[in-house]
Amino acid sequence: MFEFGNLRFRPLEKDDLKLLHVWENDFELMMYSRSKPLNIVSMAQLEKQYEEKMKEKNNLYFIMENMESNEPIGFAAIRREEWGNVQAADLGTYIGRKELWEKGFGKKITVALLEMAFIHLNIERCEAWSVEYNIRAHKVLEFCGFKKGGVIRNTVYVAGKKWSSFHFDMLREEYLNIRMNLLKKTLGEKVDAYLERTRPVLK
Repeated sequence: MFEFGNLRFRPLEKDDLKLLHVWENDFELMMYSRSKPLNIVSMAQLEKQYEEKMKEKNNLYFIMENMESNEPIGFAAIRREEWGNVQAADLGTYIGRKELWEKGFGKKITVALLEMAFIHLNIERCEAWSVEYNIRAHKVLEFCGFKKGGVIRNTVYVAGKKWSSFHFDMLREEYLNIRMNLLKKTLGEKVDAYLERTRPVLK
């Protein structure tokens, strides 16, 4: 498990599928996280997807928990890939509890994923995708240092209109240049405790 401030990232378990079944059939949640409002995924489909995920060696799938309440609040993934011989990762996440939207969790979650990717997994570049109308996600990614690298036109059809997908990315050296500033902004006074806990101690 990985802890970041008041967030805990634990492995996705089969028992979590009941919760995912609720979240991934939520019209508004899927409109922003998957660009597919009518996702309508059955439990059987989720079970098949879970079995496929468990066979993957390079990808990490998490349930995020609020450590203060021990309640699950969302889903996150780090999907590792290679561009040529450069180690890369596609980051994805959604907050399943909509009452927590616009409460600062998105920024903290994104920085936590960047910490895992760049500091603990030796990833060289991270990328993320977001649909054109998801302005909240764009602001979070840019706050965390991602740069908008391109636009793939007319990739999804939502609410009677075709929308484009925006591609964002960040290099490890870019993250390291802003890392301490981001950690202070997202962790506040807990930053020293986090750094101490994640640093190996030689005795």
